[in-house]
This record gives sequence, structure tokens and C-alpha cells, in this order.
Amino acid sequence: METESAELVEVVDTPSYPISFKVHCTMCTELRKFVDRTIEIIPEIEDARPRWSSGMKTLCLLNGAIERAKLLLQYCSESSKLYLAIKTDAIISRCRKLNNLLEQCLCQIQSMVPVILADKISRIVNDLQAANFVPDKFVEEAGKAVHELLQRGAAASDSMEHAEVKALQNAASRLHITSPKAIWIEKRSIKKLLEKASDNDQQKKKILKYFLYLLRKYANLIIEVQTDNTSDQNEGAFATHTRSANAESHTEYKQYDARAETLNQAIRPPDEFKCPISSRLMYDPVTPQIFAQFNF
Repeated sequence: METESAELVEVVDTPSYPISFKVHCTMCTELRKFVDRTIEIIPEIEDARPRWSSGMKTLCLLNGAIERAKLLLQYCSESSKLYLAIKTDAIISRCRKLNNLLEQCLCQIQSMVPVILADKISRIVNDLQAANFVPDKFVEEAGKAVHELLQRGAAASDSMEHAEVKALQNAASRLHITSPKAIWIEKRSIKKLLEKASDNDQQKKKILKYFLYLLRKYANLIIEVQTDNTSDQNEGAFATHTRSANAESHTEYKQYDARAETLNQAIRPPDEFKCPISSRLMYDPVTPQIFAQFNF
């Protein structure tokens, strides 16, 4: 476990404060919330000068915990999604340890500061005690798929290629590595991890190289699956649109037919304008009313 902790720290040189996270978003957001609240009261703690003989040491531990939390948050913001998925247990362990460390430091400082500040610290401590770091469901599923990939990679053969592709597609779908840009970012993240990996950690290098190999080999298949799913959705939408258009056309046709019938009735000539023999419409017909006008 200590090896895993060191591994998480070694990938970052200078702690920064990420805005978003590639994987483990729920846990990282929870941890960042506590870091924010703790950083907010640090100036007040320093101004209170809590019994510096013992308070200085505790304050240093608190600042150290904050910096380590920043390292972890940056790691989850910059690292490979596939690698983060298989390190879920390590991320959970680190979040819980940092949460406990923040709680312990704040509890010790709480008794060394004025009442108003102690009350603020108490509220943070209560929330830290109630915190629960649980991975997202889709990350757990992706982690299983990635572990399956690693197992298949250890015993790879032509007969297993189809299952290997399916496992990669499953993991990539859950981790949203389904576009050319996302695949490029994932490759770049893996390469950065490889550059930072020590020569003694050959197992880590082996895993990262295998991930890079899979993305290079099956990138088009990952994108095709996403495209096929989108096409199916588009086809469904097109079919719905077509049915709707047909229904509208039928309704419009019925309305037009009714209007045409009304118009035909309105312009239909009187029977006396038709020839009694041929029943055809006569030109300049002469009717009794017309005769009456000429007084014949």
C-alpha cells in the first residue's frame, strides 16, 4: 500500500489545483471540498497563533496533508483513464487516509484557538467524520473490464483477439474514450506516465505499454462502435421523423381533398347549362330566363 502511495505522488512535480477529474470524480470532488474549506480557515488559524510549541507542528502537518491532497487531485486530473481505473482501490485508500489526517490535525488545532474559530473547525470535522469515499459505479465496471484486458494480454492469442477487442471497447465506453480526440489525450497521458515511471517499476511500465499498444491497434474499432451507436440512434430518429412526416402528409391530403370537394361544388355549373343530349357544358347557353330578357 505504501508503494501505491508513493506511486501516486511521484507523477506530479508541483502541486496544482485541478478543476475537473478524468476518473473518480465523486471521490475527488468530495476531497477537494474539504481541502477548500480547510484552506479557507488557515489564515485565521495562523493569526490565532495556537500554542506554538505544539501548534506549529500540527499546523505543518495540516499544510502537508493539504499539499498531498492536491497531489492526488492533480493525479486524477492528468493521469491515464485506463490506469486510474485499475488503481481504484489505491485512490480510495489515499482519499480516506488524507481525510483522516485532515480530521486529526483539525481536532488538535480546535482546542488551541478561540471559540469562534473552534466552532468553524468543529463543523468541518463533523463533515469529515461523515464523509464516505465510494467509487462511481461505471468506474468499477471499467476497472473490471481493464483487469480483464490485462489477464487476456498475459495469455494473448489470435483466438482471444475478439474478446480482447470487446473488453477494450467495454472499458473505453465507460471511461468515455470514444472519439479521436479522447484517444489522443489518453495516449498522451500514458506516455507521460511512462516517462515518469522509474526503472525499478517494470510492472507498471509493462501495463502502460500494453495500454498504448491496444489504443494504437484498436483505435478505429473503438470509434466505429461509437459511430455505429450514433448511427442507430440517428436511424431511429429518422424512422420516427418519417412516420411523423407520413402522418402529416396524410392529414394534409385529407384536408386538401375536402377543400377540393367544396371548391368543386362551389364552381359546378347548373344543369341547364349542360346539353340535354350530350350532357356537355354548352357555350353561350340560352335559357328561359335569357329568352325573357329579349321579349321573344
